Amino acid sequence: MPPPPPGQPAPMGAPPSGTGSNKNLYTILAWALLPPIGSLIFLFVGKDDPDVKYNAAQAVVIHGGAFAVWILLRILTIIFLPIAFLLVIWDIVYVPMVEGWAK
Repeated sequence: MPPPPPGQPAPMGAPPSGTGSNKNLYTILAWALLPPIGSLIFLFVGKDDPDVKYNAAQAVVIHGGAFAVWILLRILTIIFLPIAFLLVIWDIVYVPMVEGWAK
């Protein structure tokens, strides 16, 4: 069967041109596989396909940003958790002392 003339759609049942089975798999795995390391792997594996490269680069940015936020929250937890603990201890000690003086 000869190809259709330009400007006409492909006949029913014909596979669309340019879609490889690995393209969709690489795109999904770039988002799902061990972020952000998996995203970096597929950024280099799919460097010939613009869709895979775009999705992998986008996944690197999103996963990298989420990782940076996670690190920031861990640092803030390390800083503020002892302060919160000391405030609770201070409240446990200070409130009974003040109530004893108020009598």
